[in-house]
Amino acid sequence: MSQEWIIYEQNKPKVRHDLEDGRIDYLDLTSWSFLDRFFAFLISSEFFEWAGASYPTARRKDEIPVWFLISCAIQMKLHTTAVFHNLKGILKSGAIMTRVGGNIGLKGGGFNYKNKKPRETPVDQDAVRKYFNDTDPDKLMAWFNQDVVGWFRRHRGFDQDGIFIWDGTILPLPNNPNYERAGRLPLDEEGNYIEMSKLSDEERKKIKYTNCYSLTSLLHLSPSADYFLYAGCHLGPGTESSLKAGEKLVDDFVDKFGRGVIKLLIGDREFIDGAMTTRFKKKYKIDLMVPLRSNMAALEEARFLAEMPEAKWDVYAVEKDKDGNILKKEEITAVRDITLWDNCKLPLYVALMRRTDKDGKVEYWGLASTKIFKHPGEAFDLYHKRSQIEERHKQLKLCWLLYAFSSPKFSLVTTHVVFVLLVYSLIQLYLKRKHLSDLANKTITTLRSEERLGKDAVIVYSRENFAVFDLDEYTDIIMKLEEAPRQRLRSWIKEFRKRKKQRGPP
Repeated sequence: MSQEWIIYEQNKPKVRHDLEDGRIDYLDLTSWSFLDRFFAFLISSEFFEWAGASYPTARRKDEIPVWFLISCAIQMKLHTTAVFHNLKGILKSGAIMTRVGGNIGLKGGGFNYKNKKPRETPVDQDAVRKYFNDTDPDKLMAWFNQDVVGWFRRHRGFDQDGIFIWDGTILPLPNNPNYERAGRLPLDEEGNYIEMSKLSDEERKKIKYTNCYSLTSLLHLSPSADYFLYAGCHLGPGTESSLKAGEKLVDDFVDKFGRGVIKLLIGDREFIDGAMTTRFKKKYKIDLMVPLRSNMAALEEARFLAEMPEAKWDVYAVEKDKDGNILKKEEITAVRDITLWDNCKLPLYVALMRRTDKDGKVEYWGLASTKIFKHPGEAFDLYHKRSQIEERHKQLKLCWLLYAFSSPKFSLVTTHVVFVLLVYSLIQLYLKRKHLSDLANKTITTLRSEERLGKDAVIVYSRENFAVFDLDEYTDIIMKLEEAPRQRLRSWIKEFRKRKKQRGPP
């Protein structure tokens, strides 16, 4: 006989009534982990209902509920895996969906009633893999950039300061020519781009080209750098321009959500573009800040003006050895109305830094911005927050295994990347809503073991409903049971123990 999986509904009043009457189907003593609480947050926010309705499904008929497939993809990312074969173990582990909201229990047949043999999990891993393989990768990225980011905004994901960071990163691939939409670039062993123009002809001949993807992202961060939310992404071949991809991300964001959300964009040197800077400022009221290249006329102009007698330099930082000797001193000043920047029709504010080492060697570097700061130190403090994007990439690559792809299919590669960014951002939103911003910089591994987020609980199932009681509440109910309900519950516990003993260890 085929077996059917039933989705339990959370209904505490009904379950409490049945528990007080001694009539229940199942109970489980558990310690609520970070993942349990996070999934409870998603369910209470009605994220799964919304995601299931908005997801760009490629199927004419969805035999498995889309919300459940999305929950499977999210669970895989929370368990830091892109391998669908691991899904069976995740679904059988008893964590997350079998404890919180959308709980699943055995009744009699699978979602589509086509199973000839009993199954151990609600869905087969191959069915989930095939579903996401069928998803159009471009539509999936558009879903994240528009629908998901819109959901973030409705749930107060963006603060009024409007600070965003642009960035492009390379995702190197294994030596496999079957990776779809990949590009080839000269990369070193750590996956960093090698500037070929700086090499001799002989050195160029020794460089190996590597298949890779380019991920361009738009990251929102709080002024205190304790909250990070991905507001856009684009995945393409490694040869693709991050500048053009990033420009489109901003255009699409403003077109969808209007002006005033993005107020300041911070990028690195690959986002230097005078025409774009002018257009963003004039059309969207968005200020840009980027570091100047050493050979740029704008930097030379700022240096010349900063060395005039009337210029004032302030000490920004001093590095000393243990004996108090100065190893490095950083001084800063600001120069306004810099105009020597190709195609830029706006006067620029340049925060200039002069670094002097112990041997007297002097170096300059500058930050150009359409925003005027009261003091150049504000500009440098703000730009240093950009280092957070490197920390995000480090976490995504090392802890979330961002480029540990399990298939060369671009649809599955995109699914992995998009859902990593989605889950990372959802966790950030959860931490913000729960006033746990001090955990924002912790890795998913640390969060999973964070003891202070745990909570002992008793989960009780009854008549297709379930409820979560803390130990004190559950104990109080049991102690107050009248004789008839108490006897019914004792009989159920006795029978439950008997069945459990017959099944043996899992």
